[in-house]
Amino acid sequence: MITVYLVGPLFTEADQVQRRKEGEQLRRELAKRDVDVQIVNPIDLPLNEGGASTPAAIFEADYHFQCEATHVFLDLANEDTGSHMALGILLEKKLSGKPIQLYPVYSDSRIGRNQASGLDCPIGYNAFVIGGLKANGIQTYSSFDQACDQFLKDLEG
Repeated sequence: MITVYLVGPLFTEADQVQRRKEGEQLRRELAKRDVDVQIVNPIDLPLNEGGASTPAAIFEADYHFQCEATHVFLDLANEDTGSHMALGILLEKKLSGKPIQLYPVYSDSRIGRNQASGLDCPIGYNAFVIGGLKANGIQTYSSFDQACDQFLKDLEG
């Protein structure tokens, strides 16, 4: 079974709207295909429904689902430390030979400005993080839609 996990901040109203949009889009696209899939979107988990959650409970839930995931979308554009911690955990999973497909998204309008292109554009992204993706042949995407399109192509084989 395929387990898709969504990584990204959940702090602002815009973050929450984006995470819900991503989950709905994946469910809609996957409903068109005969795929045995579980979509885990942290915004839908009970611990993120407005109740009191401890940092330990959040870590344990997120870590559990990251370990189970086979395909992960990561919103990395805003330098959220939790998203980058997840990237580290997932990159280690990949480096240890476990099956994982990562879809990191840097949806930042500054990347394409002034004829600058790609993540080498001087806008302040952490070189260690970008280097970790590049050194391991992990493609980055400029939008969730672009990453979702690649995910669907990967499923087709």
